Amino acid sequence: MRIISLIGAVVVLLGFATLSVALLVVDWEPWKPVDMIWMNGLGIVFAAALWRLADIQARPSETGLVVRNMARTRFFAWGEILGVSFAPDGDDPWPLLDLADGTTWAVMAIQHADGPRAHEECRRLRMLIDEWTPSKED
Repeated sequence: MRIISLIGAVVVLLGFATLSVALLVVDWEPWKPVDMIWMNGLGIVFAAALWRLADIQARPSETGLVVRNMARTRFFAWGEILGVSFAPDGDDPWPLLDLADGTTWAVMAIQHADGPRAHEECRRLRMLIDEWTPSKED
């Protein structure tokens, strides 16, 4: 998905730029230079959204988990994460981190649509949480 999104971002950006210049070059009467500006701006917005989609990730380290979703990036220390909710036949499109403050946080890097791979990644995430979360006795 990452490579497809990155290629899509480049194609969208180049497509919008090419079309905006082509319409100016062929001297299409309703097409003005200001139209070229807004069309390129729109292409930049769409390409940026695809680029951000390609950058969604969950990156573990010894200190915690960085979850980069579409809109926000957040760091969770291992002690903040109590567990992961992700039912094989559930309605949620991605797993939810159960946090110590009683809230949840989506991990969009693991998509329910990925089938068995998603369940394997969720199992791996649970294993990392169990391994790195400080025990109650510490």
